[in-house]
Amino acid sequence: MKNVKPAGSAGYTFPLMLVIVSAMAFAASRLELAVSYRLKRDKEEELLFRGRAYLKAIQAFYAQNQQYPRRLDELAGDRQSAKRQYIRQLYKDPMTGGDFKTILTPEGTVAGVVSSSTDTPFRKVEFEKALDGFDKAKTYADWRFTVKPQEETGALQGPASQAPLPVMPPMFGSAPH
Repeated sequence: MKNVKPAGSAGYTFPLMLVIVSAMAFAASRLELAVSYRLKRDKEEELLFRGRAYLKAIQAFYAQNQQYPRRLDELAGDRQSAKRQYIRQLYKDPMTGGDFKTILTPEGTVAGVVSSSTDTPFRKVEFEKALDGFDKAKTYADWRFTVKPQEETGALQGPASQAPLPVMPPMFGSAPH
């Protein structure tokens, strides 16, 4: 006996497969976009964590030594000597994977760190008081984690920041290095 197809049913398999494959490709692209946004937000949170860690370490260093560190590695100390450790480790910039740029005082000492990323931040609101101006940033490079005079910012919140903020000379003309 011959295989007889019903009239009108021939040729629907290929277009149906095209629709299914197209729908799967669209769903995969949407998922990839959502995952990339989540990864960028996670990196952004890590940048805030690491920047605040440097800020608190610089404040603690100043409170004990009455001067800013000359280099970031002074904050990490040396576990085998009696030098105090102000930060657990020297962190990399999570946005670029490289080192943070340092913000120098007119004397050439380190007053803060900044990312070199020119990406646009997702987060635009709900920054703590010590991170004043972050809500107006156009890029992550505008998020400057800098020790400021106490009259302008007050102390950072939290138990790790009980040291008073130092009063430093104005930083006009200083650029990240």
